[in-house]
Amino acid sequence: MAKKESYTSAQVMHFLIPSLIGALVFLLPIPMKGSLNTILGIVIDWGKAVLKPVLPGIAMVLVVISALVSLWATVAKPEKIVKDPFWGGLLIVKPFWLISRLLGAALYILIYFKIGPEVIWNMDNGGTPGILLAPALLVIFIVLAGVVPLLTDYGLMEYVGTYARPIMKPLFRLPGRAAVDCLASWVGSCSVAVVITTKVHDEGYYSDREASIITTAFSVISIAYIYVMADFVGLPNMYFQIMAAIYAVTFILALIMPRIWPLSSMPDTFSGKAGKRRVGDDIPEGYSLGDWALKLAVERSAKQTASMTIDSGVKTFVSLVVSTMPLVVSWGTIVLIIANNTPVFQILSAPFAWCLQLMKIPEAKEVAPAFILAYADQFLAAVVGSGRTAVAAKFMCACISGTGLIYMTEVGVLILQSSIPLSFWKLTGIYVIRAVLSVFLLAPFAWLFC
Repeated sequence: MAKKESYTSAQVMHFLIPSLIGALVFLLPIPMKGSLNTILGIVIDWGKAVLKPVLPGIAMVLVVISALVSLWATVAKPEKIVKDPFWGGLLIVKPFWLISRLLGAALYILIYFKIGPEVIWNMDNGGTPGILLAPALLVIFIVLAGVVPLLTDYGLMEYVGTYARPIMKPLFRLPGRAAVDCLASWVGSCSVAVVITTKVHDEGYYSDREASIITTAFSVISIAYIYVMADFVGLPNMYFQIMAAIYAVTFILALIMPRIWPLSSMPDTFSGKAGKRRVGDDIPEGYSLGDWALKLAVERSAKQTASMTIDSGVKTFVSLVVSTMPLVVSWGTIVLIIANNTPVFQILSAPFAWCLQLMKIPEAKEVAPAFILAYADQFLAAVVGSGRTAVAAKFMCACISGTGLIYMTEVGVLILQSSIPLSFWKLTGIYVIRAVLSVFLLAPFAWLFC
């Protein structure tokens, strides 16, 4: 029987205080101007208002620097960067992603200085991601970088995740440890959860089926990114309603998806680096659920220092800027040019338009492309939503960016590069099923809230 440890009040407070601060910043509803906001939202709104005149220029410079540094690192492969897991993984990328970053930099220069054909830089196309979205994201990334480590690095994930373990097996056919992955994406990002899941799969804690379910059903959009989507489509006052709809629908889809093709057909084999075996996940004898949750939280918090938190925040900011902003500008511009000047996405999204019309969603034909574009990148659905006028239409665009879950610019690539045996076509099939079901599951929330 394991001996239970005792902890001093200082040790418990080291876990509790930062975790509570982080949770309050993200989740505490504050009445303001006839609606509800959060501390996070208030700070972001203030930052955008104060920095508004200079934000597009700063964002453009950062995107250009990101692309040039990525080019140098990928081509030259300096030893220090190659050996550093963070900088190597961030800057040394495959040709497709390098070209995307360079394209984002080139397009941003054209957009900012209004050079070349107007179809590139006008506000309907490149102006939306370049002048509106990227600058807004810059402020959001700054604030998130300061707050996210309080949620992820001081034991809150371990504490809440442990309490969630008893429900994971009967509801989702997953080991209890998966609750921590879900919480990681909830308070951090989808990519964080995929990285964690891949690591745990490699170590033998998850079978191929379990890892596939977790990465495609539980790597949910974070509460921070939900605010990004709500704000960008013009509904920051509906942040809590959008969050409630996304998580409720994601929960329902998490019940459904493991029980249907293709996830139901995935074998319980182990293809991770640890070999064909299951590593234990039990709470040691002598520990109650609460004791074990506290132990994991306190031990996680004990490893964290102020300097580590600052370092984590800086890396979070740099990672978001380098990996996200160039893609938002490059693919956001390209997709909007195609969407606004060709019938391609209207044709591809016709089945979704029919479903949206069936569910009485206004501007159904204009909203439908968001359900296709969200597979490429979650921000593109918000871009579509920003151009809509009906509140319910904006609401649906913001929500599909979350419930679609598998967007190829980040989550999809991470899965395809991992040891988890999910092919591009299986990911596509999973996304299409999620998107179709999302139309019918999100519509009642649109009726209720809009």
